[in-house]
Amino acid sequence: MKFTSTKYPHLTVHDLGVTFADGEAEVTDKATADALKQLPAELGVRAAGGRPPKDATNDEAT
Repeated sequence: MKFTSTKYPHLTVHDLGVTFADGEAEVTDKATADALKQLPAELGVRAAGGRPPKDATNDEAT
C-alpha cells in the first residue's frame, strides 16, 4: 500500500521502520499500514491510491 506525506516529504517513522522519499512510502506489512493510518492528522500522512469512490451517477439500476 502506498502512503503519502504532503507536509513532511522526508518523514521517518522510526518505530515503524518507514521512511518517506519525496513524500511517498510503500508499505507491504498490514500491521505497519494500519499503524500509519492511526498517525495524527497534523503529520499529513495518508494512504494513497485504492479504489475510486463509488459514483452514484454510474449506477445502472432500472
